[in-house]
Amino acid sequence: MNYPGLWFVELLKQATGPADRWVMVLSGLVLIAVVARPEMVGKQVNIHRDNQLLMTLTLNSDSITQVAGRLGEVKVEVKAGRARLLEYRSQRLIGTRTGWIKNSGEIAVCVPCGILIQNNGKKSPEKTGSADKLYDGIAR
Repeated sequence: MNYPGLWFVELLKQATGPADRWVMVLSGLVLIAVVARPEMVGKQVNIHRDNQLLMTLTLNSDSITQVAGRLGEVKVEVKAGRARLLEYRSQRLIGTRTGWIKNSGEIAVCVPCGILIQNNGKKSPEKTGSADKLYDGIAR
């Protein structure tokens, strides 16, 4: 019988030696692992100003984006799948001290500028019930 999925077995039979077969099997397993890997959680970061969504940035490419805060321009840096605030006008650099956010649901806030960035992985208003439950009283 000729099954469509047995092409790999036929290819293994045609390999010249045991080492070739092992290389082919390992290559196939690596290919399956790459294709079937779980989806990266938190592929985007949302930027809010005064509880209004300004924009959404992807974490796949490195960038520096400026947004208008209450005290002036605030920079949001995206690098290596993480994001952080780079404000320069805030007196206490509250958002900068937060550091990099990379996990789903993490936030960084510059309260004086009114800017909030959130990694929007699995935590979302649809799954938690309401957008009001995502932020605490300080971040609002």
